[in-house]
Amino acid sequence: MRSLPATSHEHHELIEPHVDRLPELAQMIGHASPEAFSQSFQAECSFIIGRLVPHMEAIETTLYGRLEQLMDGRHSMAPMRREHDELRGLFASLCQYSELVADERMSEADEIGLRRVLYRLFAMLKVHLAEEELYLGVLDRNLSPEEKDRLAQGMDHAVAEPL
Repeated sequence: MRSLPATSHEHHELIEPHVDRLPELAQMIGHASPEAFSQSFQAECSFIIGRLVPHMEAIETTLYGRLEQLMDGRHSMAPMRREHDELRGLFASLCQYSELVADERMSEADEIGLRRVLYRLFAMLKVHLAEEELYLGVLDRNLSPEEKDRLAQGMDHAVAEPL
């Protein structure tokens, strides 16, 4: 059985390269061939919808409630949940561009809007993932090995197909 820190770090190690590709993707707009951009864009959208969203949901359902209990109301997970909601909104915005990208129908305004979404996603995800790492330390220091194992198993189970 994998430990909670190992499970979480493994998930983050697989997420971070995709996060780091977001500004690269933004820089490709208007500079790469439409086919190359579309292929890269669709790959990142697939990752976000197929893997990142389930990871976020697993974190919310598996870890956030336990963190709130441990911190005894001194620090709510509400800001992290709000960030997840903001990220979901940005993911929805990203998906709205998918058809335009696939059909190579992006106007200059669309290009600017898509760049904005990609850069905002990058910034929010970098900060959010770093914050999650801090919260993992709280769990690691305050839970029994058995409880950490249950949470790790719950995360893997909630994601269904490990990242």
